[in-house]
Amino acid sequence: MVQGLNSNISLTGNANAMMSPVNIQQGRIFYGDRGMEFRANTGGGYIQIPWRNVESISMEIILNFYYRGFFVKTTDGKTFEFVGGKAKQAIGLFREHLQANQILRRKGIMERKRK
Repeated sequence: MVQGLNSNISLTGNANAMMSPVNIQQGRIFYGDRGMEFRANTGGGYIQIPWRNVESISMEIILNFYYRGFFVKTTDGKTFEFVGGKAKQAIGLFREHLQANQILRRKGIMERKRK
């Protein structure tokens, strides 16, 4: 069993971890005092990302009101994509633990297609 990262959990929600286009793990994401944790429902995945290891978080916002999810880039060069996970509510927690320049807005697919 994996030892939990956080001593206090501030927010939790259902999320999908997009491990690859064909490996999508459904589970729960936990935002706490020391970082983010994702636990797959099937027991097939567990991700812990301490706040100190977050290089940046890119929020995917569609039509300026729908927060689809976010990408977490870590200081060791890995990128994790989470869909769902109460992304809009998580922004406040990101602001508590990260610098403003670490929280980015990622254009939605409709915006990326425009020239």
